[in-house]
Amino acid sequence: FTTLLYTIKFEGFQVQPRYMSAKKEKCKYWEKCYRKNREHLAEYTHPADLVPKTEVKTKTTNVRPCSSKGSVSDNLQCSKSPQTSGSSKYTRVAQSEGLAKRDTPCIDKSSTMKRSVDLEENSKRKRRRLGETLRYDRYYFTKIASHPAKFSEGIALSFQDILSLDGDKLLKTWQFTYMVDIDWLVEEYEDNAPEGPIFLFLGEKEAQAVQGQIMSAKKTTTHSTKYSRIAVVPVTLPMSYGTHHTKLMLLQSERGMRVVIHTANLIMQDWTVNTQGAWVSPICPLISTPATTSNSATAGSSASDTDFPDDPDCLGFKPYLLKYLKSYNTKATDQLCRILSKYDMSHIDGVRLVGSVPGMHESSLWGYPRLRHLLHHFVDGSKVRPGWRIVANCSSIGTLGASKTDWLDMFIKALQTTNCTRGDNQRGTVANVKVPHVAQSTQQKTAQDSNTPPGKSPGDTHQAERQCLFQLVFPTVEMVRNSLMGYCGGGSVPYQLQTHRRQPWLRNHMCRWESDYGRSRVVPHIKTYCRISPDMKKLAWFLLTSANLSKAAWGQKCDGKKTTNKECLRVRSYELGVLFVAKDSALSVYNPSDRSGMLVPYKLPPQPYHSPDKPWICDVSYKEMDTHGNTWPIPDLGC
Repeated sequence: FTTLLYTIKFEGFQVQPRYMSAKKEKCKYWEKCYRKNREHLAEYTHPADLVPKTEVKTKTTNVRPCSSKGSVSDNLQCSKSPQTSGSSKYTRVAQSEGLAKRDTPCIDKSSTMKRSVDLEENSKRKRRRLGETLRYDRYYFTKIASHPAKFSEGIALSFQDILSLDGDKLLKTWQFTYMVDIDWLVEEYEDNAPEGPIFLFLGEKEAQAVQGQIMSAKKTTTHSTKYSRIAVVPVTLPMSYGTHHTKLMLLQSERGMRVVIHTANLIMQDWTVNTQGAWVSPICPLISTPATTSNSATAGSSASDTDFPDDPDCLGFKPYLLKYLKSYNTKATDQLCRILSKYDMSHIDGVRLVGSVPGMHESSLWGYPRLRHLLHHFVDGSKVRPGWRIVANCSSIGTLGASKTDWLDMFIKALQTTNCTRGDNQRGTVANVKVPHVAQSTQQKTAQDSNTPPGKSPGDTHQAERQCLFQLVFPTVEMVRNSLMGYCGGGSVPYQLQTHRRQPWLRNHMCRWESDYGRSRVVPHIKTYCRISPDMKKLAWFLLTSANLSKAAWGQKCDGKKTTNKECLRVRSYELGVLFVAKDSALSVYNPSDRSGMLVPYKLPPQPYHSPDKPWICDVSYKEMDTHGNTWPIPDLGC
């Protein structure tokens, strides 16, 4: 991917070679580059530089002579210059070679500057209008490069959109991520550079590599100040096999603070050619009365944060965010918490945070116990029947066990929690839950048509129940091969062969990746979990998160020392997600006609794998050519 140049086209994603200019270094973003900065355009070659200039038209408006010795028409004339190609080329030349320098025509700079200021003001107003019209009761897709506008309008944001939402100068920003392309990040911030530093939180190994890249860039580039504003903060990972996988932005501007929870790494591919999701909070203004040290965690919190004063684990948005950040135990996060405590987040209601923090835990603050705890408090069991299935989609899958009962049954049971079930003591398996007759018959028909496992009859009731209660949307080999990026897109879906061989039973739950939003050929890196009604029109709840389907992300029961009656949980990775839940009624699925409801990234109802379908596995060779004529792995790309 790093050595190939792609021209992104929605229909027939093609590869077209381009040739570099010998005078200037070629811009690595090439046709995707949207930069207008004069310094950038002068330093790097772009496709427009290689187009032969067959005709140059010069407007005479706002042009005046510097002296009164003659008019522009007296001093200039149009003349036809000879062309070797046979085409006409018109240029303006001075009629008199003896004109003094003071007599040379010049541009009226005052009117040009005025137009530039007006354009900048219009741009600010548009960005501020976008920030004011965003809805925080749902998430947005990320924009796909060269994607038709109809698939992005009102439902997608770019990285630049998020940085410039309020049209004001950024003061400081904090970025939490797993992977970063530091050159891309610096370029993205070029037009929205904050006054203060850009804090970048990464796992220890990733942070060390990025710090080396920054040091190297400062020595080799003439614009070292661009990299000087990056402040890398290493995050300690106390558990083996753990990662810092959280995707979080905190943007401080003159108007206030915004919280952004998303699923994309800070690399170009994730933000331009992968299906991702991002939730953006409303602007959070400063608290009028400064919070004291004793009440800083709760000041500016919503009323719903204290709905359950006797339950310390049911924290609301702001207290939970501060609790999560304090778990990092770094000076940078401690300072960040002090800054956040000054902002009012009381208007953020209807959404809750679900995080994971490495360590051994007995509380219900982290991992799947946190999600189960929230569902127990906020989901009305009288309106949610057993036929409402759990549907998940992710970009990677961990080792879940030799059978479904090893871990997945417990996880599904937690996700089925409502206020009519016991929220902290979920036991047993899902096989005992009775599925309504309508849902059974529909699922049996689907199994008969497309996915009847060997040795099972199409009318197997147990098979119908299992598939109805839990479905996992995951890209197939064919989907990746025919995607916009071809096999290169599969690098974002790191499911490994060794893991898959340990859990062949999981294929019974897998469904094809298809999308109603023009993203059927865009490899998904988004992670979502939800509980949806049999008619596919209502959602009991919806979760957008960085957490894949794994024990490391969600936690696993362990036999550690117990100081309470609660279960002990081992979590290995940092994760963070946002839970959407309606108190009074179920959420509705997105309706394109009025743009209301919650976006579901995949096509409904999810279609189980057909008999020839195989899940994409990244460490297997594929000899059939993809949309770019490549096989997998691609030697030239080192993958």
